[in-house]
Amino acid sequence: MDVSTSNKTRETALAAAVFAPVAPEDFYEAVLDVRGFPAWAPGVRRVEVLSGEGGAGMLSEWEVSFLGFRKRVSSRLEEAEAPYRLRWTYAGPVEGWGGCSIEAAGDGTLASFGTALAPTDPLLASLARGGPAKDAARGQLKRALSRLGWMVAGDDARVLVGPVSGAVRGVREA
Repeated sequence: MDVSTSNKTRETALAAAVFAPVAPEDFYEAVLDVRGFPAWAPGVRRVEVLSGEGGAGMLSEWEVSFLGFRKRVSSRLEEAEAPYRLRWTYAGPVEGWGGCSIEAAGDGTLASFGTALAPTDPLLASLARGGPAKDAARGQLKRALSRLGWMVAGDDARVLVGPVSGAVRGVREA
């Protein structure tokens, strides 16, 4: 599954989806609970909510580790439409946006994720342009969505991770 593309602004976009036999609310609550990300998102070490917890406008600070670098990234939850949509922005050494679209599908729920990231730190920007960094980001996204699916549905549940079947605003499949 190829989940990344790069555009002329040196922004890297990633998109993938996860299916699990749960209600849409289960995915929504897990993604809205930003403090819980370290349990399922590789590279997220810590999240602190600074203000506006649980709704649009929530500000948080994330300590993330990628390619051996630890950085603090700020995030603002721009949209929170329960239980179907979340959209956020990033600022700091990495800028961009992310979003999650959640919909009932058959006997479960499909959560489609998209994100576009542009490192502002010159060293990170130079490393991010390489193939190994993009491969690592793809691997982290797939692992994160698998862990998220198992977390909301239970370890013995049927969880599937794959390409985004519909559009996540602003991200096209590679």
